[in-house]
Amino acid sequence: MSQITGLCLPSNRQRTLELRLKDGAHHCEGRVEVKHHGEWGTVNDDNWSIGDASVVCRQLGYGAAIGFLGGAYYGPGLGPIWLLYISCKGVESTVSDCRHSNIKDHRNDSYTHDWDAGVVCSGKSCLVCAGISSRKSLHLSTRMTQDYGYTFRTCLGEGSL
Repeated sequence: MSQITGLCLPSNRQRTLELRLKDGAHHCEGRVEVKHHGEWGTVNDDNWSIGDASVVCRQLGYGAAIGFLGGAYYGPGLGPIWLLYISCKGVESTVSDCRHSNIKDHRNDSYTHDWDAGVVCSGKSCLVCAGISSRKSLHLSTRMTQDYGYTFRTCLGEGSL
């Protein structure tokens, strides 16, 4: 009779990916970056959607996503391109809960930082960091990027329409 001395079962719980936003006008917007094995890298904008942006904003503790951008809108990142094809429904708690490509350096697969993904998040802390002092002074404006046609809203100060 043989005896099993060690049994490894797969865990249904993935480790939560650490995220940050870089190179935005304030801390509530920017290029989405992911930390993997201690190294920061970017997310490619293939299939990038408002659902994906919503989960990024939620995971970072901000309010709702009010914009999702591609084409390296916040400038090209450095280092690895860790993720492609993120597919969130928009209700997940973290990006780790969404479907996505294997985490690896996709630069080896001919991807470039010209297609890094970005987000714009809302929230009280976002208004403070953007220098907006009261709800009365907040206006939302829809702006189109000329190159790629992504729609996003940005907060404008008093007197701006």
